[in-house]
Amino acid sequence: MSRNRTATLGIRALPRWPEAAKDINTWLFLLTAATVFYLVVPPLFFIFSTSLISDRGPDAGALTFEHYLSIIGSLSQFWTLIWNSLIFSLGSAAGALLLGTVLAWLAERSDAPFRSVAYVSAFISFGIPGIVKVIGWILLLGPKAGLVNVAVRDLTGIFPLFNLFSMPGMILVEALLWAPVVFLLMAAPFRSLDPSLEDAAMVSGSNSWQAFRRVTLPLALPSILAVLILTFVRSLEAFEIPALIGLPAGIEVLTTKIYLQMTGGFLPRYGEASAYSILLMGLVAVVLVFYYKVTGKSYKFTTVTGKGYRPRRIELGSWRWLGGFLLLTLPLVQILPLVALIWSSLLPYLQPPSPEAFAQLSFANYSSAFRDMSIVWAILNSLMVSLSAATATVLLTFVVAWLVVRTNISSRWVLDQVATVPLVFPGLVMGVAVLKMYLTLPIPVYGTIWIIVLAFLARYLPYGVRFSYAGLLSIHREIEESSATCGGSWGQTARKILIPLMLPSLFAGWIYIFLITIRELSVALLLYSSGSQIISVTIWELWENGRVGELAAFSLVITAGTVLLAAIFQRLSQQHSLQV
Repeated sequence: MSRNRTATLGIRALPRWPEAAKDINTWLFLLTAATVFYLVVPPLFFIFSTSLISDRGPDAGALTFEHYLSIIGSLSQFWTLIWNSLIFSLGSAAGALLLGTVLAWLAERSDAPFRSVAYVSAFISFGIPGIVKVIGWILLLGPKAGLVNVAVRDLTGIFPLFNLFSMPGMILVEALLWAPVVFLLMAAPFRSLDPSLEDAAMVSGSNSWQAFRRVTLPLALPSILAVLILTFVRSLEAFEIPALIGLPAGIEVLTTKIYLQMTGGFLPRYGEASAYSILLMGLVAVVLVFYYKVTGKSYKFTTVTGKGYRPRRIELGSWRWLGGFLLLTLPLVQILPLVALIWSSLLPYLQPPSPEAFAQLSFANYSSAFRDMSIVWAILNSLMVSLSAATATVLLTFVVAWLVVRTNISSRWVLDQVATVPLVFPGLVMGVAVLKMYLTLPIPVYGTIWIIVLAFLARYLPYGVRFSYAGLLSIHREIEESSATCGGSWGQTARKILIPLMLPSLFAGWIYIFLITIRELSVALLLYSSGSQIISVTIWELWENGRVGELAAFSLVITAGTVLLAAIFQRLSQQHSLQV
């Protein structure tokens, strides 16, 4: 039928849907790319430019290398800083890997009891803010007033049993914080390992230990290396433990050095803080490159193929209950800090258990904490920030993933690469970069909660993208093509087809980002102002002001809420086989 004949019959000629879809894709790509570039590139630019510009004196504003020269000038101090950072990160990663891997093997490859208890406690650990755990361990193992040290002194006269304010103390607490994550990450490769390979080793005359050392361990090596590198990077970026345990011990690492440059003087030293930030980002980037090389060749160690296999657990015999008690280590390291906080929340000041202490137990700290409107507002601010950041991140990264996976736009790879750049931004560095950015740009978000939302959105873009990729790659493009053939727009297809089908992955990403942001301290610590405090910052301020009882009461209530959310996520992960 000719175009004129169609018009005569009163039928409107529709454009061919492939051309219309191409135009929509182009505009959607430009809008999304502009948003992602705005979130990522300006902070990167400002952190670099600030490190190269003089910020004081007659040459203020001039291009200079004085900040880097100042760092290099105190060479011994610089190398001490690097050495402390590396020792802390390597020690923490090795400790977490050893404990988490052993427990994962017991849970997945042996008949040890209490496996379900270990898994539940590992998921619950996501809901306990890191700063709460650190403060709990300080209350337990502090060298002067730690409950364990005081109890051992009263019983044996040995004091202190363990000095938490030391490098070994920092490594111990960081390793215990990361052990549940390592446990979950290592459980997957042990679960999927074909037991026939171990059986073949046993038939050839190997005992259980030799089969584990020569078969199981080498096959799990890519996962072990990947987890080791990942844990090392996250420990390198850690702030709470170096600040709360390291600084009182006189031990500085790169993150605490950046923080002191911003807060340790009358005026912030933006230049030197940015220079240290660039060095930290460079170190993280180098390690991440090595991480991607390791994980990129993991196909060489594949054991699950098209052939069927039946998982089999190794019988430990008389060692079975010892393995079960080792699995109880995971819930134990979650419970002990909370027990110290519960005890502290019921007392006017920290003191060991005694008849006098039991006589002073009360709920006064709870009522006092929640009568403080600044604390109540911190909860509301955190809910607003985390809800906004998680929702915006999931929606934006859904569009990013769709553009990268589904379209043929030649430059879509740039969008993918830019969205992963925040991986090299440690939390504290992101705080410095975003702070400097909005102090310079005339955008009125400084001093509000929205500057924290924008920082979280930029920081967690890579995580949202990975969740969206996982959901989108499981959906065939024919479904979208059918929708377009029936006249459905991109928005209708996304709203009525893609998002419902991807909901398990998208909701998992939303919950993960929500839980991470509601307990995040390092990003927000440099961005908050009076009236825009969030939960983690409020806990930090209560600790700095010595209000330990109110801090403990507030932290326990918050932990109860976040653990409930973590339990919901654990149930979703079981129902939909989701992985964090």
